[in-house]
Amino acid sequence: MEMNVIQVLLLSLFIAFMAVETYWWGGAIYIARPVFAGPLIGLIMGDLQTGLLVGGSVEMVFLGGLAMGAYSPPNSYIGGMVGTALAIMSGGNMEVGIALAYPIGVMVQMLNYVVTNINIVWVEQAEKSYKAGNIKAAEGYHYASIITRMLIQYFLPTFLALLIGSKAIEGLYNSIPLWFSGGLKISAGILPAVGMASILRTLGIKKGWPYFLAGFVLATYLKMDIMSIALLALAGAVIVCTHGENSMSLGFDKKEMQRGKLDNKLLRRVFFRSFTSMGSFNYKGYNNIGYVYSITPALKKIYENDPEGYEEALVRNCEFFNSHPYFSNLIMGASLALEEQKEKDGSVDGAAITATKAALMGPLAGIGDSVFQGTYRTIFSAIGAGMCMNGNVLGCFVYLIPQIVLSWGTRWGFLKYAYIYGTELVVKLKTSNLFETFVKGANIVGMMVIAAMTSSFVSLSLKPSWTIGESTIALQSVFDAVIPKFLPLLCVLLFYQIMGKKKNGIYICLAGSFIAGFAGVLIGLL
Repeated sequence: MEMNVIQVLLLSLFIAFMAVETYWWGGAIYIARPVFAGPLIGLIMGDLQTGLLVGGSVEMVFLGGLAMGAYSPPNSYIGGMVGTALAIMSGGNMEVGIALAYPIGVMVQMLNYVVTNINIVWVEQAEKSYKAGNIKAAEGYHYASIITRMLIQYFLPTFLALLIGSKAIEGLYNSIPLWFSGGLKISAGILPAVGMASILRTLGIKKGWPYFLAGFVLATYLKMDIMSIALLALAGAVIVCTHGENSMSLGFDKKEMQRGKLDNKLLRRVFFRSFTSMGSFNYKGYNNIGYVYSITPALKKIYENDPEGYEEALVRNCEFFNSHPYFSNLIMGASLALEEQKEKDGSVDGAAITATKAALMGPLAGIGDSVFQGTYRTIFSAIGAGMCMNGNVLGCFVYLIPQIVLSWGTRWGFLKYAYIYGTELVVKLKTSNLFETFVKGANIVGMMVIAAMTSSFVSLSLKPSWTIGESTIALQSVFDAVIPKFLPLLCVLLFYQIMGKKKNGIYICLAGSFIAGFAGVLIGLL
């Protein structure tokens, strides 16, 4: 498939707009993940099937790439979408898209560091504007940061890759030797094991191995599909997590609910603005400008009769801020409750508000990264990717719908009830075992699903066979007679060990996947 410059330009702008969702318009529902965005690009380009297969496969590779704190893994958004587009451009050669997705993701993420430093300039200007009382200018600099990221980090590499790819990728693929193209196919079958091993490192196989074994047996011996195993795992998780006494209820007394100056209409403005809370991310104040941008309407209402207090609050909330995007709304709600108390009777001072924010940022970020991103999103990504790899378009929505419910539900709930109950909500969350129980149940589901996917989607088999008399003995059949899918299982467990012992283990596993593919074809083993 060939594309002209205008088509490449429009597709690149669309991809960049999708990729900037986390920083701008979607509330961090991660809509640009390959499991959803890959099929969407395929649909736009007229090849949904390739989009499903490439998107699902690339999602598997990036499955364990979790952004924690300041660490940013290779960019799965551009890697997945551009990889899908290049696969379609090359005539539906999935191996091209899968093989190119990771290196493209690495290069795009390098630009992340460039953009994040450029944004310091915009942020410093925004801080000066807040101090000068020029709110509109400060908010303009906030959006300038978002547009800078969209154009430099996402649009530019996408446009160049597609512009070159539209003319060169298909010819390049057709000109490479058979051993190389064959090696790419083998590597594409091994690469999903990288993501699965990464998730096993996160979930912890030492405690969860019985569930991993159960999932492998159900998929390999009983031939159950991924969704059936996931539902069965969910039922088991509910039984295990609700057995005996638990304290999952937060136990709020509705009589203690107090309404202040902020009604639901105003809180909704803060809610929607919070979608951009990470938009001006920078290495100086991190998400500080996005934070104050989000709560500005509420501060204006709280200090409507105190212009000086309003200006002080704006400057105060420009200080360093970094937390998980969903939990950021909880901190916003609690901070607004304190700001209102300060304005009302002066019983809280600015230092206390700053100290409260600082005390909540780190612990809540850790919970958010591990529970919401490392567990919840990953499990639905895995299930959705598995369905996509089977050509089932519903896999896109099995991933996305839970993400929307979680993101928007927690953002609104945390904001509203933290404002109503103040820091009491944080105390309730810490004393309840809500998150521990959730993680325990999610680990059960995750272990069984990853095991099932190991059996279903890691493709590795031995080629040699021997003829003795009238009988032919295939080496792979010998392994299958002992343990079916033994090599895919061994591959995932080997990668798991490498990632645990080597600092850059994931890159070793990626390189090993390609080396094994090429070498296996050359010597006739794979």
